[in-house]
Amino acid sequence: MKGIYSWILAVIITLTAVLFQRNTGPSHPAKQLIEVDGTSFKASFPRSLVRPRDNASLVQLTVELGSTGNSQDRIIGAILYYKRFPDSENYTAVVPSFSMDKEKLLVNCMVPVQPTAGKISYYLQLLGKDGATINSQVSILRFRDHVPSSVLMLHILLIFFAFLFSNFTGIYAFSGNARTNRFALATILILFAGGFILGPLVQKYAFGVWWSGWPLGGDMTDNKTLIAILVWIIAYILNKIPFSSPVFCRWRRYLYLTAALITIAAYSIPHSTAGSQYDYQTGTIITGEALSTQRSHKLQ
Repeated sequence: MKGIYSWILAVIITLTAVLFQRNTGPSHPAKQLIEVDGTSFKASFPRSLVRPRDNASLVQLTVELGSTGNSQDRIIGAILYYKRFPDSENYTAVVPSFSMDKEKLLVNCMVPVQPTAGKISYYLQLLGKDGATINSQVSILRFRDHVPSSVLMLHILLIFFAFLFSNFTGIYAFSGNARTNRFALATILILFAGGFILGPLVQKYAFGVWWSGWPLGGDMTDNKTLIAILVWIIAYILNKIPFSSPVFCRWRRYLYLTAALITIAAYSIPHSTAGSQYDYQTGTIITGEALSTQRSHKLQ
């Protein structure tokens, strides 16, 4: 019965973490609330864009503006401003086209394709019916290459189950059941497959590098996966080695709880933090740069 309750709690924790990762990762657009002519629009600004595989020089960037009713007529024009990031160059203006999708106004802009892991900063200027212009906050968009859906989905699935088994094993450690070691081993094996086989494969497809964590770089996604598997391996070894101390043998199963908590803390770091970025000066991909302006910020 303890096992059932442990699984239920583990599923709840895992789904909560997955929702957090989804809402903070680069695949999730930045959300802003923009008021135009007395009407509030929920704007969605992409933070990641796939480079076209046909070597096209331009790619469409779509900003979604959602509102209730027929409020779209409050906007009579728009201009998108962009520049390479990070760069001191001036912003370039692009006049977008408009289309509708149900109650959403789609602002479609053609922007230059950047190198793999290249970034642009951009913002949208809206012209209201009352003649006022409103600027959105600046957003950062990173370009990546195409990743096969099968590889990406399998990677996500394995990381999900690794996190699920990690949470379950940490909770199940309270039961004192000898089978806890088996679940710990399963956690290690699934995490290795998802994070150290498919993870680098996804990164190779997306950014052209296999590994950008320690000791080769400072990619936090790679590093947090490395930390997670190391603490699990240490906890597993210390639970399997015969020790003469009965006190340690009685309490060592809680090392799995420690490993699970460290894993939760590691995966609380938003995905792609300090990730791959193209350096326009050197023409190389760098990682681990502390860029506080990665997040959307207001124009000064």
